[in-house]
Amino acid sequence: MASTRQGQDKQGLSADSAMAGVLALLVDERERRTKDDKSAAKTEVLLAKAGLAVEDIVAVTGKNAGAVRKAIQRARAT
Repeated sequence: MASTRQGQDKQGLSADSAMAGVLALLVDERERRTKDDKSAAKTEVLLAKAGLAVEDIVAVTGKNAGAVRKAIQRARAT
């Protein structure tokens, strides 16, 4: 059994927290790889298509909620 850290309960990291962390790492990697590719779909649009809410997209990308909404609106308009 893994040792517990200060401030962490005995059950360990929640599945939601773990998934959010993994998703944030994947988003960061994708952003780095596609930063110069103007034809690549925006990460926030892909996350929205996957069913994430704007608030969740903001949490994993670190982007402004207004910018996320605008990117999603623009993608839907095309």
